[in-house]
Amino acid sequence: MMHHIKRWRISTKRGLLFLLALALLPLLLAVTPVWSSNNPTPKQVIITAGQVINDDLYLAEETITIDGTVKGDAVLAGKRVTVNGKVEGDLIAAGQVVTINGTVGDDVRIAGQVLTLGNKARVGDDAIAAGLSLENKAGSTIGGNLNFIGAQALLAGNVKQNVLGAMNSFALSGTVGQNLRVAAVGDSEPLEVPFAPKPPVEIPKVQPGLTLTDTARIGGKLTYQSVNEAKISPKAQLAGGVVREPLQREGVATSTPQRSTNNLLYQLQRFGALVLIGWLLLRFVPGWTRTLAGTVQAKPLPSLGWGVVTFVTVFAAAIAIAIVTMLLMMVLAFTLPNLILPAIGIGMLANFALLIGFGIVTSFVPQIVLSFLGGRWLLQKLRPHATYRSFVALVVGLVAFVILTAIPVLGGILDLIVVLLGLGAIWIWGRTKLNLAPEDRQLMAV
Repeated sequence: MMHHIKRWRISTKRGLLFLLALALLPLLLAVTPVWSSNNPTPKQVIITAGQVINDDLYLAEETITIDGTVKGDAVLAGKRVTVNGKVEGDLIAAGQVVTINGTVGDDVRIAGQVLTLGNKARVGDDAIAAGLSLENKAGSTIGGNLNFIGAQALLAGNVKQNVLGAMNSFALSGTVGQNLRVAAVGDSEPLEVPFAPKPPVEIPKVQPGLTLTDTARIGGKLTYQSVNEAKISPKAQLAGGVVREPLQREGVATSTPQRSTNNLLYQLQRFGALVLIGWLLLRFVPGWTRTLAGTVQAKPLPSLGWGVVTFVTVFAAAIAIAIVTMLLMMVLAFTLPNLILPAIGIGMLANFALLIGFGIVTSFVPQIVLSFLGGRWLLQKLRPHATYRSFVALVVGLVAFVILTAIPVLGGILDLIVVLLGLGAIWIWGRTKLNLAPEDRQLMAV
């Protein structure tokens, strides 16, 4: 059990570090770093061929070159990042140009304009990449899965497991050991990123859409989404066959029956999710759910008002966190530059947790609370003297809620009111749990 917990914590840390690298990417493309967390020499850090780092390595500099060995993970942020040596753990890197010519023992998570795995690159496990261009050259090997999202990808090396991606242009001349699933939109012109600086290396040319050359090999099934038919060479080998899922062109209207079917499916999925989350709330926190419903019923106007306050407060808090993080970065740049990266990470994680948590709450809790209240009211009107289980009241209320909110315009207004009422009830409940001043209690009782 402890082993699984430890492994989960390690994976979580690595995932959060990759999110940090992705968030830093726009800054790396726009400005040149002038500080280093590991070396006082400006603009360039080199881990020489004979050098061994017996721990995790964290670097931020304009140019970073790893020719030696890192025994742990390497977290690198720079304008140009090159790994020629060996990283025994994970490699997490963000930069304008990220190049891997050496060996990474575990996972790779990279983001940037031009991402390249050279012909001697070896990745022990999975690779996750995001950027303008990704290329794995012939001779390179990824031991696990490859996930990529960006403008284009050119795969000439060997991916031993699955490939999953979304891009404008995709060309395969190498080997995929298992399944390949891509969405290659295939516009008439190559996709370019506006306002992005020109990279210091040449970007390979990849034709729009999906292309499989003579040497392409797929051990499983090819599944692709594209506006146009894929260009598959007769000599390409696809063990599991081909499945195409057409993409709708932008500006082309979907037929009325198809729109109706899609909308019905969406509403059914929404209903199912709300029923599941509602059952969990009634199962594990029934008192809290009934308290919120009672608060809305007893204090509808205060709940609505406090809901607006909650909405504004959350987004004001997100802006405040961002401003404080930026000010802290400016102070640390002149005092303790080694702490800049941790400060950015803490600020980002705080905002991430706040906004994601708020999004999850507003997507489910208010709808469930108001549906439970409405269902209970409906059942009492239909059979005043009968008793019903709370879950039955919830389901009845959710049926009515989903039907009403599916109505154009009116449904959107109703959904907004429900969210504000639910948020206000949560705010009032939270304030009740605190030791408030007498004047605050009087204000809540309005």
